[in-house]
Amino acid sequence: MRYFMHDRDLSPKLEKRIRDYFAKIEKIKMEVTFLNNDYSAIIDVRSFEWLSNFDCFNCLTNCCVQFPYEFNSKAREIILDNLKEYNNLTQAISIMKEEGMTEKEILTSIKNDQFLIPENMVETVFDRCTCSCVHIDRSLCAIHKICIDNHMSLGEIIDTKSLWCSIYPLEIILDENTLYIFVPTKGNNYLSLNDSDFPCMDIEKSKSPYFRRENPIGFKTDEYRPFILNYYEVLSHIFGKDFCNSILSYLNISLEDKKEEQYSKKH
Repeated sequence: MRYFMHDRDLSPKLEKRIRDYFAKIEKIKMEVTFLNNDYSAIIDVRSFEWLSNFDCFNCLTNCCVQFPYEFNSKAREIILDNLKEYNNLTQAISIMKEEGMTEKEILTSIKNDQFLIPENMVETVFDRCTCSCVHIDRSLCAIHKICIDNHMSLGEIIDTKSLWCSIYPLEIILDENTLYIFVPTKGNNYLSLNDSDFPCMDIEKSKSPYFRRENPIGFKTDEYRPFILNYYEVLSHIFGKDFCNSILSYLNISLEDKKEEQYSKKH
């Protein structure tokens, strides 16, 4: 077994825990096409009703800190086409220049290097994803914001951003040709490499006085919805509508309750 998005093997102990967990829970089994390959999927269906609220434009929590696992050619292209805005949001270009890089070297790095920066600057000069940014007082993804400013559709944004960032915090575990798919919750979170210990994934945390004081204009508790509703369009684009509709049908959840996706509009 491997964590699909992290490309990391599971220990025998953790693999046993995952098999034991999926043996006793409610699940859906179906065929899915993922990244142009066909798989058998085993879905922790109840985890998809976990209440969440991805009100990212009204959040002050700095969660986009990890380096994603890859940037595709579309991400690199939109950064190169919007260098001024990218630098205004992230200061990445200015920092690389201050570190002695020429403009040609910077452009070459954005085109070719795994994390858009030279390898020796990863976790040293830059201690977090070079696309994480603060816009006014909000922690956002620079690529996502630039895509919105360029009037790109949600599907185009998903195809441009790193896939792991688009489906986060969903966890996918690969076992030969089988995918184990689940949303990290309090019931299974220790099976996940994805850190989901944030108020957007925990309605109780959102009720704390500290968080409400830090985020007074967003994250109203009556706006929390099952994860499958918040991520319906994202997951439909990646796995297909049959994937999402099967989960909705099993959970007896109406699509009419679907709210807008995170980052769908500016506030």
